[in-house]
Amino acid sequence: MKDIGKFLVQPIVLFKIRHTQWEDIVEEMIRKLSREKPELNLVIKVAMKSVISKDADYVIPECVQGITQTQHGPITEQSFIVVIGNTNTVTDTHVVMCVLENPFNFGNGATETRFVCLVLCPRKTKHTKSGVNVARTYATLLSDDRLRHNLLKTKNHEEFAYEFEMECHRMHKEHEKRERAALMISKKQIAPKKKRWVPGLDLIHDIKRRARYYVSDYIKDVKDCTSFQKIFSATLFLFFSLLLPSIAFGVLDSNYTDGRIDAKNVIVSQLGRAALGLVQWATSCGDKNYYPVVIYTKIIFLISKNWAEDGSFFYTFYAMTGLTNAVFLVIYGFTGASKVMAYCSRSTEEIVGLFISIAFVVDSVKYILKEFDYYYYSCLSVNGTMDIMKRASDIAAATDCDQTRPVLSLLLLLVTVYVGVVIFNFKYSPYLTADKRVVVADYALVVAVAVGTFLGSYVFRHIDVGKFYVNEERAMFKVITFESPPTGAVVAAIGLGFIMSILFFMEGNISASVVNSPCNKLKKGPAYHHDMVVTGLINAIMSVFGLPFVHGSLPHSPLHVRALAEIEEYIDNGNLTEKIVYVRETRLTTLISHIMIGASVLLIPYPLNMIPIPVLYGLFVFLAVTSLGDFQLWERLVLIFTEQTLYPPIHYVRKVPQKIIHCFTFLQILQLIGLCLISFGGSAYLKMFFPFAIILLMPIRERLLPALISARHLHWLDGEH
Repeated sequence: MKDIGKFLVQPIVLFKIRHTQWEDIVEEMIRKLSREKPELNLVIKVAMKSVISKDADYVIPECVQGITQTQHGPITEQSFIVVIGNTNTVTDTHVVMCVLENPFNFGNGATETRFVCLVLCPRKTKHTKSGVNVARTYATLLSDDRLRHNLLKTKNHEEFAYEFEMECHRMHKEHEKRERAALMISKKQIAPKKKRWVPGLDLIHDIKRRARYYVSDYIKDVKDCTSFQKIFSATLFLFFSLLLPSIAFGVLDSNYTDGRIDAKNVIVSQLGRAALGLVQWATSCGDKNYYPVVIYTKIIFLISKNWAEDGSFFYTFYAMTGLTNAVFLVIYGFTGASKVMAYCSRSTEEIVGLFISIAFVVDSVKYILKEFDYYYYSCLSVNGTMDIMKRASDIAAATDCDQTRPVLSLLLLLVTVYVGVVIFNFKYSPYLTADKRVVVADYALVVAVAVGTFLGSYVFRHIDVGKFYVNEERAMFKVITFESPPTGAVVAAIGLGFIMSILFFMEGNISASVVNSPCNKLKKGPAYHHDMVVTGLINAIMSVFGLPFVHGSLPHSPLHVRALAEIEEYIDNGNLTEKIVYVRETRLTTLISHIMIGASVLLIPYPLNMIPIPVLYGLFVFLAVTSLGDFQLWERLVLIFTEQTLYPPIHYVRKVPQKIIHCFTFLQILQLIGLCLISFGGSAYLKMFFPFAIILLMPIRERLLPALISARHLHWLDGEH
């Protein structure tokens, strides 16, 4: 640390260097050292010879880089390089840092370098002060992703030195903490104690842990233009990705409940999610009314008809079910039930996440098939027979249909998906600069919806492809009254509320677990028990006012994290690989976006009803497609159809036999098919047991799979790497 201290006293740093030749970069760094320390009387050419060697093909004779363990195995840190120069022209070690404006390609293993550290030291010095040891110290510091992210934002020597000093203090504290722990263990001062279960203790720990970060969740990551841009784009992403599904699911709710719950109610319920964002974890999102919840709403409506055929008992029964669900969620949070998620591996999380993506696609396909069945094939059928030769005018007069409607609906859906995916993948293109490509990609969803709406509502405005409608005379919400409900209804509400609470419990915890995955590098930690209690309380309020239920769901939450993340790209054995360097853990995006969604009720019916329904379903497919890259299950599924010699050099390919990889993938697919059969097939009452099917995935992973696949192979296939 003394070497770092000397550097911090007089930091020598070059910012935004644009040279494209290695020799020019080295010469600029040595000249900078000579100007800052003229007493050294450096001979530029002699100093450069100690750093640059033209023997054979080696340009850099001696350097140090970092090694990082990732899910694909150990990789070389390519964003920095520490170069060592041994010369007799200096009597002490000197360090010069250089921040390149654009990534520089130093060759294999260093293709995306942004930081160059030059360590110039005398040839004869003691071992502890040698150039290699000093270089290791700086390489250790630069191996931290967050430090590199912060250094890229520095503009002068003082800011650069401050970030370096903060990193030194953090590493020093971690080192002292490890030493104390090792000392206590060696002295046997830690006696294993059986932890007593205390109700509410885990909830208190969550509150204490999150309370110290509460203020920083609002103010920490809004200090520069890049952060403002990220927060703005992530807010728009949440706004459109939650508003449009809310409208689509509101249409389904309206169909299933005879208009008692519609898109307007679903949108208003997002104000409750805004309140949830004030106290829930910073990077969560996606609390909405999604497919299984829509099915439960339908079941509640059907059961309520047992006590009133006209559906007048629906609101009372809905509120009782929702309140029961809320009570169970509060109990789960208060008793620390979320600890059971320790048995929920990545395999289970990916199966559920991929199921949600499939559900989005299935909903979209059902919509298109229904459009073709009603507006296209019915036009070709006259009295039960196909009469293709009949004139179109006669068909239209006989069947009151429009064959252009389903074709245009399919076109709008595909255009929305295509435009969204193309812009989302623009960050991988060679056009513009890396930062500008990311900015363009951040607005993929917004542009896709805008293009689809323009085509549907303006270019093809003479063709009615369907728009959503709401009952404007009905109040946005109403306070539910409980007037001596029948005993049978109370019992049914308790049972249905319990089953629904299991769904909310599993979905919320899996969503939080995916968000808090180590690969996302979140620093503030989760709050599973606290969030479960808050979700229960908010749903109790939703129930009393007859509004749709809200809870955490996929794939919005991990996509939200990615929208707030700084992503670093590097080449690993010829493959372009990404890793998250830093995530802005802020509440602003969730809070603002849900307030905007709630306020959007003022835009109903106009102009929100200008968005064609096919564009809404195209959004579903876009979210499903863009989330596939986050699932290792999808990655392994593609390997089944890939030539073996073309397999990427990822960790499990190198550690696990091909047959075992495909066997594990096949077992996951079987579980996924089981979820799909329960959710998409059979009666609505069978779908009630969908939450128990999710719970069943955990014992299958913990008990059945280890009997079929060795623990060593499971570690590489399903462990966190």
